[in-house]
Amino acid sequence: MNGDVDEVAHALKSMESYSILLKGAPGTGKTTYAITLLEHLCQEETKGVYISTRIDPAVLYKQFPGLESRVPPHNIIDATQSEFSESEFQVLYEDVRSFLRSVYSLVAEEDVKIMIIDSWDAVSFQIGRDNQVGIEKLENSMLDIARKTRTRLLLITEYAGERKLDYLVDGIVRLDKEEIEGRRVRRLFIEKLRGFLVPRISYPFTLEAGKFTRFTIPASELGSGRHRLIKRNEEDREAYSTGIRDLDMIIGGYPKGSFVLLELADDSISQSYRPLLFHTIANFMLNDHGVIYMPEEGFYSSSVKQLLMNYLDADALAKNLRMPTISEKEDDDPCLFRVDIMGNTLKAYMQKHFEIYEGLNKPVLHVIGLSMLDIHSEDEIRRMLSEMVSWVRTREDLMIGVLKPSAKLKSEIREMADVHLRLIPISGTVNLYGVKPYTILYNISPSSPSPSSSPSPSLHASATDSDSDSVEYHQLRLTPFL
Repeated sequence: MNGDVDEVAHALKSMESYSILLKGAPGTGKTTYAITLLEHLCQEETKGVYISTRIDPAVLYKQFPGLESRVPPHNIIDATQSEFSESEFQVLYEDVRSFLRSVYSLVAEEDVKIMIIDSWDAVSFQIGRDNQVGIEKLENSMLDIARKTRTRLLLITEYAGERKLDYLVDGIVRLDKEEIEGRRVRRLFIEKLRGFLVPRISYPFTLEAGKFTRFTIPASELGSGRHRLIKRNEEDREAYSTGIRDLDMIIGGYPKGSFVLLELADDSISQSYRPLLFHTIANFMLNDHGVIYMPEEGFYSSSVKQLLMNYLDADALAKNLRMPTISEKEDDDPCLFRVDIMGNTLKAYMQKHFEIYEGLNKPVLHVIGLSMLDIHSEDEIRRMLSEMVSWVRTREDLMIGVLKPSAKLKSEIREMADVHLRLIPISGTVNLYGVKPYTILYNISPSSPSPSSSPSPSLHASATDSDSDSVEYHQLRLTPFL
């Protein structure tokens, strides 16, 4: 499972007897989480069972293709109480005693180490109904069986509030489903895990391809590395590659002559959006296009250039990268051009910018850290951006603006953009969705193929590489929240 349920799996593996209460409203992914956990834990000689009180095992196999090869039929127990069940293994019960006897026999005779009951609500309703004393007796007895038989126990419930069972179990995991700007977000919360350190209390996750996958990469660890060139196919001449294969597949690349807005929804994202931008910049230069890059407020051009050297070599930078600097000591660097942007008007900067542009004599990516313009008046900023956007559309270049929460004219800039991508933090991870064009939410994580492996296939891009096979390449993966 690649560490998708680390803390919970570790607790269940480490202890001979351990109980987890899994909470969540309908549709939050509890069954998928439980099945994924069962697959992860039931390896080698370890035997686990899944007691289903809601759906027939045959239906469960249809919902999770390939499950039967990993969790055989004798590990899926039918407790639906259906008279027409075709399952080989059933748990039939009418009261507390008959249920506990059935479960105890199953655990003891089959030497079960891990047991999942989905759902505990159905069992307690069938037996206890409105009898609170009976329900509490059932819960205590169930946990007692788990302790005496040294069984790891996972009870699934849709009950949202607190009750006595919360204090009796060793751990509580809650799954939640919410919306951000109309996009689905799923999160896992670890509310209790007795005896174990919990580094983070919440994680976003997806149910893509019917599997529970937790997103664990912090925004600060997206990484960097050599970029592998992506060339557009013949049918994609109207757009530039984003430099990220998954993003090309999602939005079809950046249209020529367009203004692309990368908006940071929160200051906590800080510099972690940069791999997304730097792959675009690197791909432009490897295609022998030019890049004129005004960094964000608070960053020197020379230091940003050093970061870009992680993505491509010094020769490509010297040939195609141009960045403004106010330092007289950096005049000998071919990548830097001298300006006095802090003292002069934006009009003066624009004259220098277009002078550099004409010197490149090729398609150019114009990148502007929009917070750098905040020392100027709104009228100056408005005129500059209007002129830049008009220029880019006429020449079929590309312009990317980085918009931070503190920037001026946010509403006007959003309206001006042809492509608007928004980056948001969720439980420490960085995520992206398209406002223009509309997309669902995607988690961003690093994807670094080995030097000998070929690039992932893309619907819109083909990749080529003229460098040594020993180079380790860096890419980003965009995984949908489903």
